[in-house]
Amino acid sequence: MVFTQHFCAACGSEHIRRNGSAGGHAKYQCKACGHQARFTPVAVAKAAQYAQVDELLSERNSQRSIARVTGVSRVTIASRIKKSAGGPACAAPLTLQKGAEKGVGGARTG
Repeated sequence: MVFTQHFCAACGSEHIRRNGSAGGHAKYQCKACGHQARFTPVAVAKAAQYAQVDELLSERNSQRSIARVTGVSRVTIASRIKKSAGGPACAAPLTLQKGAEKGVGGARTG
C-alpha cells in the first residue's frame, strides 16, 4: 500500500483528516488550524508544469521568461535543456592543439 503524507497549506501541520468530497475528489481538513482544501499529488502538478516548460522551450522562449510564467526555477529549466540536448558529448566544443593549427605537425620552414 502506498502512503502519501499531506501537509496543511496554511500552517504546515501534518495532522490532516479526510472531510468529505467535492467534484469526485476528497477534501481534507487540518486538525490544527481548521483549514480545508482539496490536495493534489505533487507528481501530477510537477508533470503538468514541466510539460508547459518543454512546450515553451520548443517555442524558443528565454529561460527567464519561462521561469516567470511557470514558476519553475531557471536552474531547473537549464538542466532540462541539458538533458534534452543529448548529454555531455554535445556540451564541450573541440579545441585544436597548437601544432595542429598550422597543419604541418611542428616542422619549421624557413
